[in-house]
Amino acid sequence: MPKLSELARVCEYDALTDLWIEILGGDVPYNEMIEVFKILFNKGEVNLASELLELTIAEKEDEEENSFSAFLMDAAPLFRESEPLRKALIETVRDENLMFRPLEYFLKLSGLTKKNADVKSSWLKFTSLMHYREKGYLYHYTFGVGRIKKLSRTHVAIDFQKAVDHYMKLDVAIETTIPLPSDSLSVLSWVKPDEFSLLFNESTSLFLKRLFDDPLTGSEGVTLLDIRPFFADSEFTDSEAWKILKKAVTRTEGFADLGDRIVLLDENVEILDQVKNIINRKKESLSEKIKQILSLLRSHGKSFPDGLPGLLPDLQNIRSPETGSMFELCWILTNRGTSEEFTRLYPDCLETTAARGERALGEIRSQSCRKTWLNLFFLGNIERKEKVKLLSGLRRALWEHAVSILEESDPDLLSECIGDYLSKPSETDRFLWALSFLASREEIQDEGMGDNQTSLFLDNLIFSSADTQKKVIRLLLGPLKQKLNSYLASIDSRKLSNYLDSFMTSATAQNEGLCLHLGRSLSLRKNSTIRKSVKNFFWETDGIFSSRKSIEQRKLDTLKLKQVEIPAAADAIGEAASHGDLSENAEYAAAIERRDLLLDRLNRWTKELQRYRVYPVDEISSDRVSPGIRIQLQENGGSEKVQILDVVGPLDADPENGRINYMAPLAKAVLGKSQGDIVILQEDDSKEWRIASLEILDLVEQ
Repeated sequence: MPKLSELARVCEYDALTDLWIEILGGDVPYNEMIEVFKILFNKGEVNLASELLELTIAEKEDEEENSFSAFLMDAAPLFRESEPLRKALIETVRDENLMFRPLEYFLKLSGLTKKNADVKSSWLKFTSLMHYREKGYLYHYTFGVGRIKKLSRTHVAIDFQKAVDHYMKLDVAIETTIPLPSDSLSVLSWVKPDEFSLLFNESTSLFLKRLFDDPLTGSEGVTLLDIRPFFADSEFTDSEAWKILKKAVTRTEGFADLGDRIVLLDENVEILDQVKNIINRKKESLSEKIKQILSLLRSHGKSFPDGLPGLLPDLQNIRSPETGSMFELCWILTNRGTSEEFTRLYPDCLETTAARGERALGEIRSQSCRKTWLNLFFLGNIERKEKVKLLSGLRRALWEHAVSILEESDPDLLSECIGDYLSKPSETDRFLWALSFLASREEIQDEGMGDNQTSLFLDNLIFSSADTQKKVIRLLLGPLKQKLNSYLASIDSRKLSNYLDSFMTSATAQNEGLCLHLGRSLSLRKNSTIRKSVKNFFWETDGIFSSRKSIEQRKLDTLKLKQVEIPAAADAIGEAASHGDLSENAEYAAAIERRDLLLDRLNRWTKELQRYRVYPVDEISSDRVSPGIRIQLQENGGSEKVQILDVVGPLDADPENGRINYMAPLAKAVLGKSQGDIVILQEDDSKEWRIASLEILDLVEQ
């Protein structure tokens, strides 16, 4: 005997009806009948499906079978118009929920009790309302996730995350809450936070899929606002979780990161159609379209779609001033410019002036695409003066790429540019870059610039950007180190000391080792004979070290003490003395005591100021614990426990915030130690700590 579904698929409707009637007299395959309804709906045979449904209800409604009840509930989401189905559903739910007090209210509210009601929409609303039952979960935007504790015809008691045993009218609860299935992520985050964290940490891709099934997320995608309820009591903030989810999208097929939201891709829509839809959207910038298309292609997770270049004609219909974005979109659709179609279309997107070229480069997101743009600009038929202007305005990475192009394609133009930069020392970054370029080319190094080149580097370096300083210093301490040492040996100690003082203000010069190199050169010069005795550390001298800012503040405080507070205390003594008998005048005694206290403080501060010294920058490094160093300590023995200590001078100390005085007993356990050393802190001698890292504090340079 053929199956009902097979007859429906081949459109044998008469045979289907006959077999359907025959089957109703025996063991009825309700699941297959539901499948037949779906097939008939897809083929547009709604009337036939309705007739078969009504035949089944007429034949079976008097039989009390659980399978028939399940059949009715499975059919409800399929049929919009069916009075027999509507009536049978009402009787079924009444039979199955005799003791459920709000049942009639829910039936009325859903619309099922209304004659000729839309069965499909009414049933969906009713099933949603039926989540409002004891032990059911729901979500309130103010109180968070909650669980229904008690339920009557008119009221409900709910235990919320933020409001335990909260009573509400039932109609108010329905209006202000969202019913949740017991296996939703929002319920899991509240009921089983450890399981929720484990899922998020170890199965982020699965977490993403479940996130899109949760009633709290929108149909247009998941946003940062959508995930906040899930992480209200989590170890992660919603911002941290959002970043993790966006990274997971790049590893999970079927999802796309569109910037402000994550979307679930429609598996039934081809990637080419999705890209085409994005390209043809109105009122959306090209840069936003590029972001979405790149996310789609990453989520595609396969090789480059062959048909993408075929979408280029759609670009020609776009009129936009974003020529850089248009160039990049053309580059993306042609597989990074490798298709022949790219050669045909890119000239329409390529600017011919430096000013517009800089703007176009600023619109391009991909560094590889920017380099492709530069290749075409500098190799193209562009006016020479425009190439020179653009080269002068490029940032370092792009400037270096443009130079590599011109070295092969137009060395005369490159020489002209470098000569122009060297003639303008006031434009420090370009000037030093030109010097660096010459110094890094072996074929140019032997032209006799010698000490003059090193002098130009050191005289101008302090005025350049940190990036330029780093590049030049590495060149000086690398290929040009011999020339640097030769130049330093040729100048007097005063000039060498001036160089060192100048570079002490630069964090880059200190971090890259230039200050250390100059300091050693100066030290060797001052000490012609190397002493073999061990030198004390700087903090072991008579000086008291703190930041320049703190010392200046102590000077101001001392001046205020001397000129304001002590005279005010003297005036207070005179005022108290005028009140009568001094032997019984408590006010006079207190004024005397305060004056003496202030005088003692002034005396102490004045003596200490003679010993205060600013942190010696050239003697502080991340190789050893000293005043001015931040220490990261990790508990020894496999524990992940970490603590941060800042070792500072007494004026900078703040123990509550982890800043300890290097003269205090606690600091003695770490002073002089290096990364990897094991220390025992005086405050807790039961634990061993390993110095995980050392870092120079910013206040050292202030």
